[in-house]
Amino acid sequence: MSNVLSVVRTNANDLYIREFMLFMRSDKGARPKTLTGYETDLKRFAAHFKTRDLLELRQQDIREYKFGLVDKGLAPRTVNRAISVIRSFYEYFVDHDDYDIVKNPAKNIQGMKVPRTMPITLGEQQAKTLLDGIMLTGRYAVRDYAIFATFLYTGMRVSELINLKTYDVNFEDNYIHVRDGKGGKDRVIPMIPQLANALQLYLQTGVVYQEASKRDSRSGISRYKCGRQYFAHGVDDQTLFLTQEGKPYSRKGIDWLFKGYTKRLGIYKDGLSLHALRRSCLTFLHKQGVDLFILKEISGHARVQTLEHYLAIDNSKVLDAMRAHPLHNHQIDRGLVEMVRGSR
Repeated sequence: MSNVLSVVRTNANDLYIREFMLFMRSDKGARPKTLTGYETDLKRFAAHFKTRDLLELRQQDIREYKFGLVDKGLAPRTVNRAISVIRSFYEYFVDHDDYDIVKNPAKNIQGMKVPRTMPITLGEQQAKTLLDGIMLTGRYAVRDYAIFATFLYTGMRVSELINLKTYDVNFEDNYIHVRDGKGGKDRVIPMIPQLANALQLYLQTGVVYQEASKRDSRSGISRYKCGRQYFAHGVDDQTLFLTQEGKPYSRKGIDWLFKGYTKRLGIYKDGLSLHALRRSCLTFLHKQGVDLFILKEISGHARVQTLEHYLAIDNSKVLDAMRAHPLHNHQIDRGLVEMVRGSR
């Protein structure tokens, strides 16, 4: 009998999750990546309480589940996200009279404190080393330089860069149109001449690459024969950055490229990731005095406060601030000290 009840409750929980996910997709317009994350968290939650009806759980059950996630070694951010998803899940059913639940059991569950860590970025000289090193050593230098120049000069997300189309680059008005960014928002990022030149070189059409390849007796492609036209094969969907096989880049593929260059050029460090390029761009601009509200528009963040997690502290500015201390110029009169102490 208990096995039968377990199956019934499991099926009911599956229906709850399915209904909530439909709500998130149709009413909230959640993005596919968001939906996947929500579903993963809720299925793990339901699996933990597979013999119980989720809508009958109490606050203590949710608290114990949270401690269970901590015991498994999940990071604080991961635990907090899981609890946030569960809180939203219950809020949906509390708001619907069709279900006999009047209180959200996850409402007062506190999140874990997330330790503040220094954001990892590339320094200005390291960024220059990366770009110069790509042109000097890269097998597909023109393309790869354009990829990482786009990262460093715009601060866009990896997902945004790999989804760019050729028509998103406007050379006439010098901007890049980022479509369907985080939260489904579009934005426009101005291009400085250095980036425009890099993208123009990559997007050049004509016979230059074809002629060069015919004259090249060696296998492979030299660094000057790697414009986009060289990689486009078959049906072209106008994806801006293409792999050697003519396919759009994946996040993993771009990361592999990035790690390869940084290690070869001696600028790799633990924790360095593609996201560091986004942080680096925003930090460079902030160091030059760019207003936080302008940085918010460039980066596509919903709130200015989010930038606190992205900007590396400029120690030179901190030092300048400390020099403003009213006791900054105070010096000990050693002669007076010796006279007073010697008279005792």
